Amino acid sequence: MSLINTRIQNIIATGNLDKYERRPSAYGALDTFIKQTDGAGSIITSDLKEKALRAVNTPLEVPVIAYDGDVTIGNVLSAVIDDDENTSAKVQIVFATYAWGFTVVPSLFMNNEIKIQEDFAAKFQKYLYKFAGTLEGAAVAALAAAKTQVVKDPLIYTPTANVVEATWDQRETVIGDLDPMMFANDYFGAIDLIGNTGIQSIVNKLAQFGVYNEQNKRMEYAGKELHWSNFIANGTGKFGTGYAVQQNSIGMLTRFEREAMLRTKARTGHEWDIEVLPMLNIPVGTYYYESVGDFSAIAGASSSDMKRVMKEHYGFAVDVAFVTPYNSAPATLASPILAFNVAKKV
Repeated sequence: MSLINTRIQNIIATGNLDKYERRPSAYGALDTFIKQTDGAGSIITSDLKEKALRAVNTPLEVPVIAYDGDVTIGNVLSAVIDDDENTSAKVQIVFATYAWGFTVVPSLFMNNEIKIQEDFAAKFQKYLYKFAGTLEGAAVAALAAAKTQVVKDPLIYTPTANVVEATWDQRETVIGDLDPMMFANDYFGAIDLIGNTGIQSIVNKLAQFGVYNEQNKRMEYAGKELHWSNFIANGTGKFGTGYAVQQNSIGMLTRFEREAMLRTKARTGHEWDIEVLPMLNIPVGTYYYESVGDFSAIAGASSSDMKRVMKEHYGFAVDVAFVTPYNSAPATLASPILAFNVAKKV
């Protein structure tokens, strides 16, 4: 070994080699709930948003009027008009609490190639992506729970367990036929299509048949807003699975702990606030405070002298409710959410 080798220090280059250690996924269902929340004619009204914020530790209920399918049209005149009262109900909005946090010891980075902002960003991102995936799973579950049990005209497809099933040979037609199936259920609006990678593959193949090809199949997916999700699982023997949702039919509500809404700053150094998460554009309550302690064991020998140092504590929390349309008679009244899948090639 040469003298040069013994004297050269290890050189650590600043790079981006760990860029794929933390990466976002596809959150199409969550994206659709967020988009439809603020759409014109959304089921989430400004009054409901405001009351959701005030409903801290309090049940939030929405009054509704049930569908009445027993009305009749007569063919004779009568001097007596009978009563026909509506049946009302209250739908309770169910929130789930999501909370997480992490800490940073600033002095740990005095002699460290990793800078404090890099450490904070890495910790923040891994929780952000985990939170997004958790919400996406909940959004998909909400769609599955509210999918229509009624398909008045399944065309050439077979509904099984409230899912329209297409064969492999029908893969190029089922996406276009979602519109007439929704139409037959008396839903005439624009459609948000949420699909997994199998449905994405089918749409990509359809896109190859454009206006300058012998077979133009652009209309098979025209008029739909496409959203992709990596959290929609295929059943056994299925190639792709998705949901067709009439626009402005679903939504999402958030609420926060009391101190976050008050933006409290305690004399003890504890602070609460509400911030919008990057990438997701979802508001979340924040909580911050500092502590002092012996953190000499936090990083082995490099932190052995840190007997009395400061630590920063970052907390995040939000209550989220995924809202789907009220349906007083799911077995007979169609929902604006239609589930479908495509079988694998046999």
